[in-house]
Amino acid sequence: MPRTITILVILYALTWTGFARIGPAARTPTQAVTTPSVPIQTDDGLDPVNLIFTGYAPSWWIAANIAGWSDSAYCSGPKTLNDREYNYTLEHPDLNGIPCYGPRDHVRVWDMGYSPVLGEWSIGSAHHERTVCNPSCHHVVDSWERAEADVRSSFLGGAATLSVSNYSLANYRYYQGVFNDGNATMVQLKPPPTQYPVVFDENGLGNQTSWSVTLNGTTQTSQRPDIVFEEPNGTYLFIVGTSPGFNVSPSQGTLKIDGRGASQSIRFRTPWTTSTATVDSIGRAVSIKFAGNATVATSSVHLSNSGTTVVSFTATEIGPIGVLNVTIPKSAVPSEPSAIVYVDDVRDNDMTLRADADNYYLYFLLFYGTHSVTLQFVQPATPYWEYVAGGALAIGILGVLFFTFRSRLRRRPSSMPGFSSTSATKFHNP
Repeated sequence: MPRTITILVILYALTWTGFARIGPAARTPTQAVTTPSVPIQTDDGLDPVNLIFTGYAPSWWIAANIAGWSDSAYCSGPKTLNDREYNYTLEHPDLNGIPCYGPRDHVRVWDMGYSPVLGEWSIGSAHHERTVCNPSCHHVVDSWERAEADVRSSFLGGAATLSVSNYSLANYRYYQGVFNDGNATMVQLKPPPTQYPVVFDENGLGNQTSWSVTLNGTTQTSQRPDIVFEEPNGTYLFIVGTSPGFNVSPSQGTLKIDGRGASQSIRFRTPWTTSTATVDSIGRAVSIKFAGNATVATSSVHLSNSGTTVVSFTATEIGPIGVLNVTIPKSAVPSEPSAIVYVDDVRDNDMTLRADADNYYLYFLLFYGTHSVTLQFVQPATPYWEYVAGGALAIGILGVLFFTFRSRLRRRPSSMPGFSSTSATKFHNP
């Protein structure tokens, strides 16, 4: 009996210990928080997700802390992820790149809301692209990894950056014909202090063009596309310094800061100007008019006419892209010509030619910089089929005349007086 009691006591102790150990483990699944799933690509399947922002990372805070990048909403196409449009889009042109036209880095950011594990998180898709004009201009993605590396570099050492690491999304494959390695960059950001960022983003200025913003009595000047202030809660007046040769909108206004940062887009545009160059063409004066955002040096305008009318000149565009409309009298060019535009010896296939009773109007675009422009008005050659048709018609007419003349010759003996088929028969049959 004592032995039996001893065994029962041991079994009871083991059983109680087991329950004691199992109890907390049984509650663990209800206490654990699972990491939310990260989408791996955009809805159209063309762009991979290669950026993850965690900690405190709404899209506006990301934009405020990515050094050297600027808002590009004015030149970014639509793109959805989980049926939602991006919340922010940013670009970083190469050293000699043109905003919107590249070569450039381009990233779209989608806010993902709040997660107990990732915080206020967002995801992004970044790519590097170049512009190809053949015949019309369009963007071509040439790298996912380069743009991702540039984003990583922009956050390293940043005031709001807590850490930068890698995260495998296993979405490695070709997107738009370019390979993505399946590893995303994860950037953890810390929230702003009691002072919040106020970001001014410009679009429309050329590379290395200075501009300024005065906020709350403090002025900052920059050659970059963004100017950032840090201010506490409040309502502030801002004034934008206009760069020479540009119109700006808005030139001033107010911003309210209430527990989060604020942003303001500033639009610079070159004003529309007109000029007229009077040139000599075979002893007579011809007035050629220029209108648009680009400026034409009228002293450089030259007109030549040797079968093909050629107008050459120098034009300068100080913004990213401008418009030029050239008016030339019909009397100075061949009748109903075809027009060709060369910019820096490269043919522009996107130009437009219009006409009225007196003039031809040639419309085309110019990118940032000073360019050599040549316009050719060519007399259209007679199409080959017209030569063939004309030759065939001439041969047909000659053929008709030949057969008509021959048939008349055949009928002529029968019409001679005193000579008929009957008399001929009598002549040969005695």
